[in-house]
Amino acid sequence: MKTKYYDKEMYARNESIKGVLVVLVSFILGFASGCMAINKELTKQNNEKQNYINTLEQQVEEQQVTIRDQYIELDSLRETVYMYSIYGK
Repeated sequence: MKTKYYDKEMYARNESIKGVLVVLVSFILGFASGCMAINKELTKQNNEKQNYINTLEQQVEEQQVTIRDQYIELDSLRETVYMYSIYGK
């Protein structure tokens, strides 16, 4: 049978090392979870911004189509007015 000898200084050092490790592990876990949460939030914000930009681009495209159609109608009207002024009624 072996006899175990305990040293108070060695025991105190081991306990302080365990305490430091617990603090470090909890800090690293908290830091990692915070980074993941921030990354998820930034991704969500970027998706919302991209959706908003897509909506604005779609509205601009619709307005450009409307402007193009109105320009064609105005050009046709100018031509009709010009033809009436030349040839009369």
